[in-house]
Amino acid sequence: MTGVAGVPAGVIAQTPLQPLRIVTAPTEIPISMINARDMGYFKDDGIDAQIISLTNGPAAIAAVLSSSADVGFASTLSLVIAYDKGLPVTAVVGTDLHRATNPVQGIFMAPASSPLHTGKDFNGKTVSIPGLGGTQNYAVRAWVDATGGDSSTVRFVEVPNSAVAAAIISGRVDAGTTDVLTFRSTASRGLREVTNVYNAIAPKFLTGIWYATAPWVEQHRDLTQKFITVFQRYSAWANSHPADEVRFYSKQSGLSIDDLQTVPRAEFEPTLTLESLQPVIDVAYRYGAIKRRFPANELLSSASRT
Repeated sequence: MTGVAGVPAGVIAQTPLQPLRIVTAPTEIPISMINARDMGYFKDDGIDAQIISLTNGPAAIAAVLSSSADVGFASTLSLVIAYDKGLPVTAVVGTDLHRATNPVQGIFMAPASSPLHTGKDFNGKTVSIPGLGGTQNYAVRAWVDATGGDSSTVRFVEVPNSAVAAAIISGRVDAGTTDVLTFRSTASRGLREVTNVYNAIAPKFLTGIWYATAPWVEQHRDLTQKFITVFQRYSAWANSHPADEVRFYSKQSGLSIDDLQTVPRAEFEPTLTLESLQPVIDVAYRYGAIKRRFPANELLSSASRT
């Protein structure tokens, strides 16, 4: 017995799913692509999402450049630096913004009794940051210089968020940057927020970004646009279902639901505007992370312009 056009009855022709290899990071927004896959969002758009979890940003960029992965996540600064080096990377869609009205990163901590208040007070001081040459490194420099100090005299040391409070309390460093979860933790009692140094870059700027290589995007424009659509759809779900999103991230990260629910959290913001990209390029150029100051539109992929 046959059906339409000779197809055996009961057999439904299906279009094969397009494979898409996605490199994620262990932070909430990029790792959420695991949940998007499990919720069927990728399948709904005809995509077979293959998730590759990497903790190292340079390793993720290397995977995309070597064609071991198709789409990756990075801090906006990392992508700016890679592009400036001549690597064929291009922005696909942004993930989240720093907002002065809801800061979750860039919190600058010092002892509550410390006399350190403005940039000039930090001349010659030792400051911890999560990563040398990262966004918080240049944000501290921008704030110190903007408030009467000389950031070239500041000594920077790398200390992870989990250890920054202890480093300050022990006197190993004079102050340090961290995220809101660490600042609100019991380990940070006895410390105060000096400022949010991210605001010295801009009141609003893009902190994270999905990217690919420019040749890959040109060859897979439809697949790139489908990925953007999936991320936009998941972002809308996550922002409207914060309790469910927190439960998922708690399971993936090992952080407690209670801790995650008591602090401000970045919203998923699948955006990509020149105004949100340019401040990162400008601060990178100002402090020598890149060789030239270029217009943000150079980073946009052809798919993101449509």
